[in-house]
Amino acid sequence: MGPLLLVLTTMIWGTGFLGQKLAADSLGPFALTASRNALAGLFLVCCVFARGNRLLPRGAYLRSSAIAGVWCGIPLFAAMVTQQFGIESTTPGVCAFLTTNYILFVPLIAALLTRTLPRWHVVAGVTIALVGSYFISVSGEKLGIGRGEAWTLLCALLFSIQMIIVDRVCPKCDVLVVSASQMFTSALLSLPFAFLPSELPRLSAFAFSWHSIWPVVYCGVVSSGIGYTLQNFGQARTPAAISAVILSLESVFGALAGYAFLGDVMSFRQGLGCVLVFVAALFTQLADFLVIKRRKHANLAQ
Repeated sequence: MGPLLLVLTTMIWGTGFLGQKLAADSLGPFALTASRNALAGLFLVCCVFARGNRLLPRGAYLRSSAIAGVWCGIPLFAAMVTQQFGIESTTPGVCAFLTTNYILFVPLIAALLTRTLPRWHVVAGVTIALVGSYFISVSGEKLGIGRGEAWTLLCALLFSIQMIIVDRVCPKCDVLVVSASQMFTSALLSLPFAFLPSELPRLSAFAFSWHSIWPVVYCGVVSSGIGYTLQNFGQARTPAAISAVILSLESVFGALAGYAFLGDVMSFRQGLGCVLVFVAALFTQLADFLVIKRRKHANLAQ
């Protein structure tokens, strides 16, 4: 059941890049992050109460789940904002594939936390992904990485931190409460910045443009509310390495959505870069899975 939930998550997140691109015409990064996560939080609170009084979390379990959601929401806020800054200056497909690098950052951060050297396949995967990310980020005669691509790579690092925290806390907590808490945390952290001078012009225009609300609703209820909850449920029921492999499909769905609805077309070099990043993500996680499986067999044999 877990892998199926994660596949559905990738489809939702992939099409969410399209919603973010369309919403960027109406709201700035902070205002969009605040509004989409507030909507997601309200949606999830309704889901918590819809389970019935018998299943409502109480006491210490409720408090620990809410606190865990706060810790998940802090990196989520930073990741969402930086991703929105990135997608304003690039396409949904490019943003999706560069965001996939979070899968490669996870084992690197884990190695740092345990003070061990990363395994050879992690180093190889990160090297391949760096080459691929550079190919994605450059176009034409430009040799440097653009602003949008730089923001997106930073968001990938922040998403990896959020993913590690989710992987640690969700098996011990109420998933819906964690999801609602992290959404409200992200919304509250974004709200003060939504009134910056750089955000106000679009915020004022949004208030008088009802047709602009639908991308925000999709980003809030579907991409954030449903998507991140499915991620939490799926990760709690799927080995971490397999979770990361499945979630890497988000980039493919993002690119397909950008092509189908916005007509985004990548250059040959960018397409090659996307292939390299995707292959690096699959290679790293599958190799990690095989290493763990081999160690378990060795321990059983002893």
